[in-house]
Amino acid sequence: MFDLIRKILQTKTVTKTHLFDEAPQRYQGKPIFTTNECTGCESCVTECPANAIEIHKNGESITLSLSYSNCIFCGICAEQCETKMIQVTNEYRLATRDKEALTSTVTIPIETSELLTTGKGG
Repeated sequence: MFDLIRKILQTKTVTKTHLFDEAPQRYQGKPIFTTNECTGCESCVTECPANAIEIHKNGESITLSLSYSNCIFCGICAEQCETKMIQVTNEYRLATRDKEALTSTVTIPIETSELLTTGKGG
């Protein structure tokens, strides 16, 4: 018993006390919304294996929500996005005390000209 305590006291701290300055080069971190060019195709929603993305459409706007608490940071949403609106960063520091900070939401207005070109307008 005393040998174990002596060994612990001699070894001291073995954990690192500093964080990474940057994430590794190929690390896939936090996905973000970069532009307001969503077409509402819902390919990111259907391909997300964790169901972390929700889309709500009404006559005037499209609202996209991404929950980082559900996200598995696979990057499939960014690969599937036609307009490259979703991009994957290498941000890895996502700890927060505010639960609402774990959700990213963007509202995109639907323009009348866009509806006419896609055949959805009147």
